Amino acid sequence: MKQKIYIIDWHNFIYRLFYAVPPFSLRDWTPINTVFWLAKVVISWYEQDKPDKLIFVLDSKWDNYRHDIYPEYKATRDRMPSDLKLQEWLIGELLDSFNISPLSKIWFEADDIIWTLVQKLRTDPENDIYILSWDKDLYQFIDWNVAVYDTMKRKISHDKEVVEKFGVDAKHVVDWLSICGDTSDNIPGIPWFWPKKAQELIGKYWSLEDIYENIEDISWKTKDTLIEFKEQAFLSKRLASIDTNVELENFEIGNFEFKNKVLLTDKTVELFKRFEFKSLVPVHLQDEIKNFEKLWKKIIDIQSENELKNLEDKIRNTKKIWISTIWEKQFELDFITLYIWDNEIYQVNTKKVYIKDFLKRLLESDVLISGFDLKEDIKRIWWYIDWTWIREKVSEWQVSLF
Repeated sequence: MKQKIYIIDWHNFIYRLFYAVPPFSLRDWTPINTVFWLAKVVISWYEQDKPDKLIFVLDSKWDNYRHDIYPEYKATRDRMPSDLKLQEWLIGELLDSFNISPLSKIWFEADDIIWTLVQKLRTDPENDIYILSWDKDLYQFIDWNVAVYDTMKRKISHDKEVVEKFGVDAKHVVDWLSICGDTSDNIPGIPWFWPKKAQELIGKYWSLEDIYENIEDISWKTKDTLIEFKEQAFLSKRLASIDTNVELENFEIGNFEFKNKVLLTDKTVELFKRFEFKSLVPVHLQDEIKNFEKLWKKIIDIQSENELKNLEDKIRNTKKIWISTIWEKQFELDFITLYIWDNEIYQVNTKKVYIKDFLKRLLESDVLISGFDLKEDIKRIWWYIDWTWIREKVSEWQVSLF
């Protein structure tokens, strides 16, 4: 009998949730936006996606062998934002109320545990495995019954999507990372070798090892760079490769049942009341909660330039805006989320609505722009609109970081 298995990369997933919605807090100023959004997501999985198994996987808090061979591994990552750090134990409490126990192993990253799980589970043809993450490393796991699932975009990536994203098959993603590197994990790769060069070399020689075995057949400039950075390339491959030998003592897939459980237990409802998640509490129990402002904001998809113009008028009247951006490829912008402190959150898909002129006018205006990760958001907008134009305007922006 077919069963759907969700494996969630914990830290990757909660970071995405944290930056996806505007900040809000309880009356005692405890930040709560990520906890609330995760509760909404888990409930939507239960009611709509209906996975049979749900496995949250955590990184070990201790360094692993990758740090031993390359101390700068992940060194470029910023510290977890304080507003998210404060929510970590609340997220744990939420999952506990759902009877969901995260999986972790000392000295190992979530990627290693996820790959070990995939190795165990994919041999059963009845298992359909979905990895919920946006980490490029995990695309190397994709197989006929293993996919990477972007739940926010409702996009499932199989073999075809891997080729579209990287230009190589899933089994060669690790070689692609060895050449191109990965800025999110501070994997160096080979300097000045862009994706096109990686696709060309892998398309002809398959693996990093085969590239170096055929080094004499490669043109002089490319050959010289490969020789100069050979050690760094193989170091990058070791960093990007996944440990498949994680011992998961007493692991039983049956312990991660999800679909057939009663999700909203008394414990869950009590937690929702304490966190003032009124919109998540069954209607017949809401009378027991004191009146408070409803936390959930309706998401409005901007579908046309006329709707975008109406939103722009609202922004100019409000004089302030909160933004968050989502992208997959450098120099592109896929989605932008806009919040102007009313009852709705606005989301624009840049593939459907032309937004460059709107963004230019926004950045030239006297509107105060805010966001959790505003520096990164501005970079994405910078690349998306016009590199030189943004550089000229940078001194004029009014921004607020919090």
